[in-house]
Amino acid sequence: MKRYIFILATSLFVLNASLQAQQVIASAGGYNTATGITLSWTLGETIIPSYGPTAGLILTHGFQSVLRTVIVEENIETPVKVTVFPNPASEYLNISFAEPLDAEVNLVLFDSEGKLFKNQVIEAATSEIQLNFQELPSGIYFLKLTKGKLSNVYKVVKL
Repeated sequence: MKRYIFILATSLFVLNASLQAQQVIASAGGYNTATGITLSWTLGETIIPSYGPTAGLILTHGFQSVLRTVIVEENIETPVKVTVFPNPASEYLNISFAEPLDAEVNLVLFDSEGKLFKNQVIEAATSEIQLNFQELPSGIYFLKLTKGKLSNVYKVVKL
């Protein structure tokens, strides 16, 4: 019987504690709003700045803080459809994009040992480029195309 009373008392205590809101007893505090800024404060608490999508800058102090999720950078990128031909190549390597590029693409060509042979930027609105392979020695190369956070690596053989 004592066990059931103990469990009941503990459950009621935990339930009561979880239902109470956070409260602070302070000697001073306030809440003010103006165009594009809201200021809520309690004397003796640290400042926590946050940025709301509709209210602009919001400065809060201590326990009055509200958890907000703010998107700082949003990268919505579409993959680039690429055709690399001929492979193996002897004189020229063609890189064809299914649609003209909507942003710059970084092109890097290196060999299997990591030695860099080409590093160039392909301008936006380009739909096809041709790389001169005549000066390169025969071997296996890797072509890396990077657009923002997206990148593709192609294995290319030079005859």
